[in-house]
Amino acid sequence: MKIAVVGAGIVGLTTAAGFADLGHQVYCSDSDGDKIERIASGSLPYLEPGLAELVDRGLESGRLSFGMGVSPAIGDAEIVFLAVGTPATDDGEILLSQLWEAADMLWPRAGGMRRLIAVKSTVPVGTAERLEARLRAKLPADCGVDVVSVPEFLREGFAVRDFFEPSRIVIGSAAHEAAELMDRLYRRLSTTVVHTDRRSAELAKLAANAALAIKISYANEMAALSEQTGADYPDIARILGLDPRIGPHFLGAGLGFGGSCLPKDTRALVRLASEAGAPQTVASAAIRANAVLPQRMARKLEAALSGLSRRRVALLGLAFKPGTADLREAPSLRLIAELKKRYPGITLAAYDPAVDVAMKRQLPAGIGLYGSAEEALRGADAAIVVTEWPEIRKISAEDYKSWMSRPIILDGRNCLDAHALNAQGVVCIGVGRLPAAPQGIPAYQGRHA
Repeated sequence: MKIAVVGAGIVGLTTAAGFADLGHQVYCSDSDGDKIERIASGSLPYLEPGLAELVDRGLESGRLSFGMGVSPAIGDAEIVFLAVGTPATDDGEILLSQLWEAADMLWPRAGGMRRLIAVKSTVPVGTAERLEARLRAKLPADCGVDVVSVPEFLREGFAVRDFFEPSRIVIGSAAHEAAELMDRLYRRLSTTVVHTDRRSAELAKLAANAALAIKISYANEMAALSEQTGADYPDIARILGLDPRIGPHFLGAGLGFGGSCLPKDTRALVRLASEAGAPQTVASAAIRANAVLPQRMARKLEAALSGLSRRRVALLGLAFKPGTADLREAPSLRLIAELKKRYPGITLAAYDPAVDVAMKRQLPAGIGLYGSAEEALRGADAAIVVTEWPEIRKISAEDYKSWMSRPIILDGRNCLDAHALNAQGVVCIGVGRLPAAPQGIPAYQGRHA
């Protein structure tokens, strides 16, 4: 098939390169000329494992091409995917200006054939219907158009794998022919395909991410209760995860959820529900629970180390999760803001393996950003593990003791071997954990989106 993808973010680029790899002819467009130029030259603006190689294969095969704005390739495409950004305000309003701009780029297909538009962007319920009405008003009366909702469930850091091995594919449509064409497109991917109406598909995306946010917030509140009652949350999480009704994922306690999807989509669901007269009280509580986690970590740091306004504290990891350089709504930013507000004289030294120019620009002024863990930890009175990078897990007890003024580690992701570190003279304080886990019992490794 001839396919066009409008939007070259991680979702759009993975979609374009993935379908090219499956043998389709794909044109990917974006309004950002610098981004397109970088991608076309083989220099991706994202840290996403396997994506650069996938794009290179598409370019070498001749099945993947890039451009800006309106193009005959979009007019010739049998299916046009809209994967543009839909940012949200703090109160959950999803902004659709980029989607409407993308829609205005579309024109009739040659020979009067019907045009199929597939919306992958996260949007409010009812957007597909609004978009279809907008296109029908714009296009000639004899030019048919169908809009389907195909929400994306790609995880940053695993986008390529999730494209080729999706947990499910959701196709929301109002026309049998449109559903059938999308079904043919996805036929080579072995997974469950769910056909539904467009509004259900749109709401399913928001509901899925809100459910994950709720599960993470529940885990963090249970960890807090464990600390107050002398229980060990990693063991509790393992016990919960063995129940097939609950499952082991998203039970890791720590600094909470962040990134471009879970916070935004949960707020959007809460706003939508309020406007619809069906308040989502559980999702609202999850947002509030997530917001207080930096305060909880600040209190732990204060309990472990007095006089914080005169101390140097290292932050190990900044990205909202390992495998990405993404700082959007990252817990690290909330933690930095809380520490700077509480302790104006504190010195914060940060290290992240994925640090880049964009990440530096997003950090508040006065935060020291270093190229190695040793530089960040050198002379520190305490350290907080913010992101569970493999590079951070590999830091030894001897390293902590030789680099730091005081080897005090607050493991904000429960990813370190607290028992081994404590036995070697490093104070390691986890989340919801006993001071030292019983010997022989492995620490629970939480999983995050």
